Amino acid sequence: MYPEPLQTPGLTTLGPYSPAVTVGPFVFVSAQSGVVPATGEVPPGPFEAECRQAFANLESVLKAAGSALDRVAKLTVFYTDLADLPTLNEICAHCFPERPPARSAAVVTLPGGRRISVDAIAVGPA
Repeated sequence: MYPEPLQTPGLTTLGPYSPAVTVGPFVFVSAQSGVVPATGEVPPGPFEAECRQAFANLESVLKAAGSALDRVAKLTVFYTDLADLPTLNEICAHCFPERPPARSAAVVTLPGGRRISVDAIAVGPA
């Protein structure tokens, strides 16, 4: 069994990696920032807007791979300001209302002034 990179038009990366890779029944999604795909820009405004966009991007990649947010088993979040944790928790509760995934979160410095990056491991199509 070999990893199968997701090949989907419209899903771009900034380097030599795949937006997602499937291995058996699992989907491994690369880091998704809060950049709006159509503009390549971070949405203006507070952390909440960028955070929501990051989760929308994650959902888009999962959908392209035949999965969904409710199939996420492990979520990793990198964000830049500990003060944003309540907002992050609120958005996670909205995105994962019934079965929240296991989660790691770390405060880090991100490139390009971005404030959040999320990646996930999910179960693929049933």
